[in-house]
Parts: sequence; structure tokens; C-alpha cells
Amino acid sequence: MKSGMRKCQGWRLSAVLFLSIWLGVTGCGSAAAAAAARVGASPASPPPPSASPSASPTPAPAPVDFSGSVTAQPGAVVRFGPAPDMPGLDVDLAGRAEVFDEWSGDWFRLADGRGWVARASVSGSPPAGLAELPWTPPASVPSPTAGLLNIALHLQEQRATCEVAALQMALAGVGITANERALLALTGVDGRAPVADAGGGIARWGDPNAAFVGDPNGNPVDHTGYGVYAAPIARAAKASGAVVSAAGPGIAPAAIYAAVMSGHPAVTWVTNTYRAEPLETWRAWDGAVVSYTLREHAVTVIGVTPSQVLLNDPWYGQRWHARSEFEAAYSTFGDMAVVLG
Repeated sequence: MKSGMRKCQGWRLSAVLFLSIWLGVTGCGSAAAAAAARVGASPASPPPPSASPSASPTPAPAPVDFSGSVTAQPGAVVRFGPAPDMPGLDVDLAGRAEVFDEWSGDWFRLADGRGWVARASVSGSPPAGLAELPWTPPASVPSPTAGLLNIALHLQEQRATCEVAALQMALAGVGITANERALLALTGVDGRAPVADAGGGIARWGDPNAAFVGDPNGNPVDHTGYGVYAAPIARAAKASGAVVSAAGPGIAPAAIYAAVMSGHPAVTWVTNTYRAEPLETWRAWDGAVVSYTLREHAVTVIGVTPSQVLLNDPWYGQRWHARSEFEAAYSTFGDMAVVLG
């Protein structure tokens, strides 16, 4: 029994040895390795799976902007939202180049975030594929800081008629047609010449708080014509059919700006140097004391931004002035104005 087992074991070892030699001769190395693995060896662990490459993030779409320029004269109101009743925040001057990033109805949004301008006020159009932006007004909106009235410039027809020329423009802004001759008739004209004092200054003259003083085509410098103040201009405005919401001195610049932002023009008394000037006095025929400067001037305020004021100046033309410059000149006559309602 033991002898038979040794023979059997010897046969098995001989078979394995023969198989190994045969596989080595035939070059089947992998088969030899597999055979060796089956003889008492544990199988090798499979290689780890290769990691799949991570997906690249999808890039955000590039913003689609479009450009244009302001074509409206003298500019375009920048509003808080895309609607004509939204508060005005600034004014873009005519000819200014702008970039827009959205559109909604008849409005384009400025890419710099200042607000919206009407499509009709600018050149340019949205590119194909730029979808309209739905816009809902928020629960509260800011107070307006800018306004612009569409009132054509009218240059005064006579040398000293700046006040009635300014009123003619203000009346046009509220839909009333008038002319200087008719307005002068409503203010009244005191054409008497002044009385000089010993130094060649004005001692006595008419009262501009009651009527136009001097020759409408005269020259303040040579004391042939002067002008008229707020009360007669307000009287002429009312007689022409306008509503006057404020008249006289003591009307603060902020009240003028608020009126323009609300669509109401104002005739304001300034100086032709656009700075504060000292006042002198003469005695009117009835004894009233009249404060005056020979640099007296009147203009129509038709636009305002956070930093500037647009004036229809009947002598110099339509001009933007810094608020500080306008306010200095306006202070000369104690903030005197006629505001139409």
C-alpha cells in the first residue's frame, strides 16, 4: 500500500516536470505561469481600472452687447426702468457713444448700469438672438435726479427783452404760443429815461417790479433800457393762459430742479457773466427802492442732471452750465424765478 502510493506520487511529479519542459520549449510562457499559479500559488489581483478623464466645465455664454449713439437733441433722459414714467436719473448728451446689454420693449439698458434710454433717442439695434428682457417695476423706486424738456430755443428779438423771450420759451413748453410784442404789452412798458446821480450812475428810474423799464431795444450799459422782474412776467404768463406755480424771489434752486424734473419750465433771473454780482439801488418814481445790476439777465431752465443745468439762453443760445455756476448767478437776485405749472 505504501509502496503503491510512492509510485503514484512519482508518476505525478514526472508528469508535472514533463509538462513544464514542454511548455518552456514551445515558448508558452504565459501558459507556464498559469500552470505554476495553479500549483499552490494564489492568483494575482487584477489591475485597478483606469480613471476616466474629468469633464471640462461648460463655459458661461459671453455677454452680448451692442453699441449706439445718442441722437436726440439736446440729449436723452436715462431712466430707472424701461418706461416713460420711471424716474429720470441722468441725461446723455447728443452725440455720446454708448454700449447696451439688454432691451425691453422700446428701451435699451446701458451696459454701465446707469439705467435705460428710449430706443427712439439712440441709434443702434439689438443683435439677432438677444432675447428681450422681461422687466417688472420694483415695489419702490428712487427719487428723480434728472429731467429734460423739449423746448426749442428762441433768441431775443430786441437788445433788452431777455425776460419776455425767456417767458415765450417757457410758455411754448406748456403748449402756449406767444410772441415778444404781445408779452411786452402784458407786462407794460415804462419808457421814461432815468435820472443820473452826480457820479453818472442811476438815481431814479422806473420799477421793474411793476413794468418793463426803459426802451426794449435799449442798452443797460448806457442806461437806455433795463428790463423787468418776476411779478410782471408772472402776470403776463397768467394772462396768456398759463398756470404759475411759483413767482418771485426766494425760490430755491432745488425747487427749480424739481419743477423741471416734473415737466415744468422756469424763467430764472441770473447775470450775463454767470457768477454772483453785487447789486446797487435806484429810487423808482413812486419812491420804492430797486436793487439792480447792469448785468441782469433772464433764461429758461429746461434740463437738469445731478451736476449740470441746461438753459435756453435767449442771448447766448442753448448751453449746459455746472449747477454751481448757475446757482451763483441765480443768487444775485435772491433766487428770483417764475415757474409754470
